[in-house]
Amino acid sequence: MLSSIDTLINNHPDSALQMLDSLKSEKPHWSKSQRMRYDLLHLKAENKAFVPLTSDSVAQALVCYYDTWGNANERMMAHYLLGCLYRDMGETPQATEAYLDAIAQADTTSRDCDYKTLFRIYAQMATLYHKQLLLSEEIEARKQVRHYALLAKDTFNAIFALDKSISAYILLNKKDDAELLQKEVLRQYMDNGYIQEALLSSTKLMYIYLDYPGNLPKVKLLMDDYEKKSNDFNRDNELSGSKRQYYSYKGQYYEMLNNLDSAEFYYRKVYYPNTSSVAKNPMYKGLLNVFTKRHQADSISKYAQLYCEVNDSSIAKKDQELTAQMAASYNYYRYQKEARENETKANNTLIALITILALLVITSMILWNRYQKIKKRKQQEFIDLNTKYQNATNEYNKNLRMLQILDNAHQGVIANIQEELDRTKDESSRLSELNAEYESEKTRLEEENSKLAESLKTLERQKGLPNYLEHTQLFMETEIVRCLKTLEMIPLSKVTEANWTKLTTEVACFFPQLLNDLNLLPKMTKQKIRVCLLVILKIQDSCIANWLNLKASRISNIKSELNKEMFNDCSARTIYNNLRQKYNILSNGK
Repeated sequence: MLSSIDTLINNHPDSALQMLDSLKSEKPHWSKSQRMRYDLLHLKAENKAFVPLTSDSVAQALVCYYDTWGNANERMMAHYLLGCLYRDMGETPQATEAYLDAIAQADTTSRDCDYKTLFRIYAQMATLYHKQLLLSEEIEARKQVRHYALLAKDTFNAIFALDKSISAYILLNKKDDAELLQKEVLRQYMDNGYIQEALLSSTKLMYIYLDYPGNLPKVKLLMDDYEKKSNDFNRDNELSGSKRQYYSYKGQYYEMLNNLDSAEFYYRKVYYPNTSSVAKNPMYKGLLNVFTKRHQADSISKYAQLYCEVNDSSIAKKDQELTAQMAASYNYYRYQKEARENETKANNTLIALITILALLVITSMILWNRYQKIKKRKQQEFIDLNTKYQNATNEYNKNLRMLQILDNAHQGVIANIQEELDRTKDESSRLSELNAEYESEKTRLEEENSKLAESLKTLERQKGLPNYLEHTQLFMETEIVRCLKTLEMIPLSKVTEANWTKLTTEVACFFPQLLNDLNLLPKMTKQKIRVCLLVILKIQDSCIANWLNLKASRISNIKSELNKEMFNDCSARTIYNNLRQKYNILSNGK
């Protein structure tokens, strides 16, 4: 519903206000974002319907909310409406600041940038500058209006911005520039079918031409065209309100032709109820000129006084100086604000860097202490294992010596018994018994020595574990491995070809047999080799997939294929343990 109302505001603000007011009773039951959007649209509709805005509490709340939660267009609209509120309250500096803040919120690089609101903001600023006689600033603002109106594909407002800037050029006494610009405006109005707008704008060209008597034929053509084609005239062929300023141009035309009666007639026609001082200025000046040329002293005195009252140049100049000072003061305070904001941002960045550095130092100390404890424990385990190995070796050698002694004794007994056997056959049973005892004892000792040999092999392998661990630890501390471990912690990181080459070189140095076995496998690819090398580093599958530009499911399939080809094991989960056991790759004490 709110979105539908938003589409009505630009063309039918009164209808939009009625619809919003009808929803007011439901507002307390909405979420905060819906209530804020309601307030934004209500303020926008009031501004569009020319309802005077008198309280800044709602606008300030909208600015605070959308600065935190809104997108670029919403932030721009909130600051713009705050500026309109200050404009209606007569707070020109605050209005200008709010408009500048609104412009700062605009994301002109985005495809959905609200260019229509942006050029309206510049138009409001141009109007404020014009009222303060900051004419150069007004011209620059009108240029921005035209630029963003063209981006918004609003041809009329693009031409209108150019049209509005002509008054500033005239006030700056740059009438040559104003004339060229006015002709271009008229051409663009006519080319785009804005006939009535072209006719109304042509009155400024009349004003410019009236400075030179040689241009009077051109002025006559413009006036005839305006009076014949313009819809500004009523049934009595009269103009109303401020449009009666045209009569001063016609009076000046007849004055330059020295047709003083017609000039007086048209100068007097400028007057209308509640005529502004600006409108009275050319009327009194024209009448003063007419009566001066007629030498009518009473009338000259009367209109000289009236003309002076509405054209006090000294006051105008003083107002302009005060306005310029106000603008300079405003810019100074704005720059101060920006400097404070930048200083705050810099301090926050410094605090963040110090915090990160402190965390890194603490983490490094914890990891170093943990490494020292593990290293000390492994050294003690190596000493204990070496002691066990020496004890087992001594016992094994002792058993070998006993077996040799027993064998020598047995041979002596056999020799003696054989001699006795030659003397008597009755001793044959004795020999059989001794042989049986020998074979039994020999079998026992051989079994015991076999067990001791297996134990020695186990101890020999265990004795080598620290060496494998130290070997693996050296590999894990190489530059390329530490680099890859660091990259693993960075989302969406990339590994270069130089990194792959360094990793392959280090694996060839520390685990040459692994690389040789991989290269001898049939259908082996560079992709599979890289997966295998990252597996022994215990890199996560998601990270491997990112580095190789593959899906995580494909990494699992490759690990399963490698396990099948190298160990006849179809599981992807067991490949690391299989590689660890075969190639003595140890990590974290495992």
